[in-house]
Amino acid sequence: MTKRKIMIISPTEFGYTQYIYKELLKFKNIEVSAIFTEPINYTPPTSIFLVVINKLLKRFFNIGFKQIKKNRMFLKKLKPHKFQDEVLIIRPDFLSDFLLKKIKNRTYKFNSFYFDSIGHCPRKKDIIHFFDHIYSFDKVDIKKYGFEFCTNYIFDEVPFNENYNSLFFNISSNDDEYRFEKLEQLATYIKQRDWSHNFISVRGGKKIIKHDLFTITNKIIPIEEVKDQLLNSKIIVEIQRQNQIGLSFRVFECLGFKRKLITTNKDIVNYDFYNPQNILVLDPENIHIPKSFVESPYVEVSQETLNHYRINNWVKRVFKLNS
Repeated sequence: MTKRKIMIISPTEFGYTQYIYKELLKFKNIEVSAIFTEPINYTPPTSIFLVVINKLLKRFFNIGFKQIKKNRMFLKKLKPHKFQDEVLIIRPDFLSDFLLKKIKNRTYKFNSFYFDSIGHCPRKKDIIHFFDHIYSFDKVDIKKYGFEFCTNYIFDEVPFNENYNSLFFNISSNDDEYRFEKLEQLATYIKQRDWSHNFISVRGGKKIIKHDLFTITNKIIPIEEVKDQLLNSKIIVEIQRQNQIGLSFRVFECLGFKRKLITTNKDIVNYDFYNPQNILVLDPENIHIPKSFVESPYVEVSQETLNHYRINNWVKRVFKLNS
């Protein structure tokens, strides 16, 4: 029997998307391959001649030396792969139109999963026309652009346990001044109540600064290390980006690792796993965390509900594996 050829193209994204690839490997009738892209090392030109050439390329051809290098590196990874029955690309806005055309010409079906909103990644609007089908976790984008709704997924699970070293945990990138400011206010609130917390801010290569309320790092922390931190905390905290309402992976980590969640995402109350004893919707302009929420135990979510969000059902739905 001829196997169905499926390719995943994605940035590593701390390891989340690699679970899709690993799950597809379990299907005997699928030949799965993957291209995981990484940020490139690029040194801008210093000579006047090359600087001018680079500017002219960007102005007249919308491409510079950095993008040319990215294109070459990606094409080198793509070349060994055969024509595909289906390609699913995540974060396609990281790739140039040139590369998207190349990929589309090497597959019968070219789909994408937008797990960031168009408000956060505006280029995603400009490249919609490349795809046969787009899944999105953001209800605003779905209504506006006609995408198909699809949440993120539970990629890992552990048995319930009440062992933890700190009450509150947060890890987030320091690329959003609003979120960082609100996390500072929240950390101050928590400290004033003598509650333990572990907040980590990833600065993405920026200069390290000292902070009394955060651990500041410029290193990308792999998903397995984050998992250890999550399991050592009772309550996970997230400040949602202002321009999206889709549920982040943090929500699904809490479901899989059976941890409480504090979030500013108001839409979470509309999901079937919502339980006010497990999930507190926080008003970032008026921070208040009831002591009863902190002290009460986690209430386990039913297996039937969890099954809907597990990655095995996610891949069956996205790749139409039941039909």
